[in-house]
Amino acid sequence: MPNRTIYVADSDVPLFEKAQKLAGGNLSATITEALRRFVESQETKSSGFEEITVEVGKVAHFHKRFQGRLLAKGRVFELNDTRKVSYNVYLTPKGNLAVYVRNTPNWNYWSGKRPGRPHRSQQWSGEDWSRWTNDENEYRLEVYSSLEELEYNVPPELYEAVSQILRGPSDDGVEVLDI
Repeated sequence: MPNRTIYVADSDVPLFEKAQKLAGGNLSATITEALRRFVESQETKSSGFEEITVEVGKVAHFHKRFQGRLLAKGRVFELNDTRKVSYNVYLTPKGNLAVYVRNTPNWNYWSGKRPGRPHRSQQWSGEDWSRWTNDENEYRLEVYSSLEELEYNVPPELYEAVSQILRGPSDDGVEVLDI
């Protein structure tokens, strides 16, 4: 196995000693693993991917993190416009399609700003908004291995946008016009 010499600044010696102790004496394997992660991270960034953190859950919410590049966004309204479902579709470095879905109340529907809706003073029930729970929100992260799998799990217009981006001639998903 070839040897490599690493020159360490005096101020960094305690860090290397601590790393060696934590690694059970095998500092070489620890440095190799750190370099592997560093190279992977830099290659991912240079390919246009970034670290994405999303909130998931319905009653109990937690976070998930992945590498991705945003391809397209979409939004639809459901249940007589009382719910808003937002979609963000990401391409991952492994070629999967990650779809972040946010299903939330459409507060514009409830605000009284719609035609034919009574004025707020006529509908006020005296309830304090702070008593409303957050369990009306549902956040999901769905992962699909192909464009075909994605097709029936997002709105048709969003699917067409993602399909056009992935099948288009440009790497960044932007349609270049010669006008």
